[in-house]
Amino acid sequence: MLDLSREMPEIPGELMPDNIAHELQQKVINHLIGRRGMGFVGSQPVSFEAKHITENLERRDYFVCEKSDGLRCLMLCTLDPNGDEAIFLITRENQFYRIPLFHFPLPGDINSCHNGTLIDGELVLSKRADGNGKELRYLMFDCLCLNGKNIVTRTLEKRLGHLDTQFYRPYFDLRTKHPAECQSFPFKLNMKNMQPSYKLPGVVHNLKNLGHISDGLIFTCCETPYIFGSDPTLLKWKPSEENTIDFRLHFRIPLYVDEEMDERDPERAYPNYEVKPGFEIHIWHGDDNKGNSKYEYFNELALTDQEWENLKSLNEPLEERVVECNKDKNGKWRLLRFRDDKANGNHSTVVTKVLQSIQDGVSRERLLSHVDNFGKQWNKRRTDRKSHAEGTNSHHPLSHSQQQDDHLEAHHQQPDHQHIHPNHQETRQEDEELPTYEDDVNFSSDIDEL
Repeated sequence: MLDLSREMPEIPGELMPDNIAHELQQKVINHLIGRRGMGFVGSQPVSFEAKHITENLERRDYFVCEKSDGLRCLMLCTLDPNGDEAIFLITRENQFYRIPLFHFPLPGDINSCHNGTLIDGELVLSKRADGNGKELRYLMFDCLCLNGKNIVTRTLEKRLGHLDTQFYRPYFDLRTKHPAECQSFPFKLNMKNMQPSYKLPGVVHNLKNLGHISDGLIFTCCETPYIFGSDPTLLKWKPSEENTIDFRLHFRIPLYVDEEMDERDPERAYPNYEVKPGFEIHIWHGDDNKGNSKYEYFNELALTDQEWENLKSLNEPLEERVVECNKDKNGKWRLLRFRDDKANGNHSTVVTKVLQSIQDGVSRERLLSHVDNFGKQWNKRRTDRKSHAEGTNSHHPLSHSQQQDDHLEAHHQQPDHQHIHPNHQETRQEDEELPTYEDDVNFSSDIDEL
């Protein structure tokens, strides 16, 4: 059913022209992460299938958090050519928006600022604490670089630990000690509450307490590095009614034939815009060698007469827009909302996986029924790692966590990707001194944001 209330948040900043966006991509982001190319570097999840329960969640350590229904953005903190602090949000279309009036200090120095920090998160519309309307919040769930240091090869706990202590806590201290000066900040920030997979019941229970819309769960592997692009270990679960696909909408306008005109008259038949058209949803098959998007018919979109009237009342262009759709219990595709934040619908390969996820239909109850085993396997792996580390440390000077990070670096192979580690030993020492996100007091998730 068309839900016009599901509005997408709008980025409160200035869209950068292409030349500046390209320069930021090449000279800042690509330099930070040691990667070539001009595309969005954020990781992309795969749709949850039944096999992921045994092949992923029972075999590896995972964190789980709610999936926010918002606008996915990377946040870049850097310096502009004048040496001033510059904050950018980067959309999946790789558009750069400069966000004004922000300040993110380094630990222990309120007058300093981050230069070379790249964070992954979601911009959402959240209910205000006083109940008066909604406000923008940026929910952080991963970190690629911190103040010029590439940390993509660190384990998830370490990346979150760095994000928490080096970025979020100084920001929170700033808001706590100088609330008046921070009133001009365009939005508030939180770290997502990410929990071990065996604590899934608590995550599900807390969904009702969220101030923003959530449409599923995200399972992030603790043992793998940050992956650019599609990550087969990053799992997106949605309940059946929320499992959606983004298509391009195409109208099929019926022809009106004027029987009184000569059959040879080319104007005898013409489009009839007075009647309800047919609605087709098309799948994106990528771009051709000239950069033109290739689309193919997939199915019909079911719109009631009332929904059609609601759409017309918007007084907006409708045809060829990207639409988010789900499949109802009768097997018909229904329009949920427009996705103007996306230039194209889901790629055909993604559509195939989502359809498989819909077919598998892994319910929330089925997930919860495996929680005990998630916990047993997690504890077994922890015991095995501890035993291995104790045995290894008696022969080798490197700790287990150092060996695990070295193993990740040795096997972190990605296309057109070269890591930059100018402070390799320094980063190792910091990692050893830093508590992991799981071991920490989970400072960020227990705080009610100001």
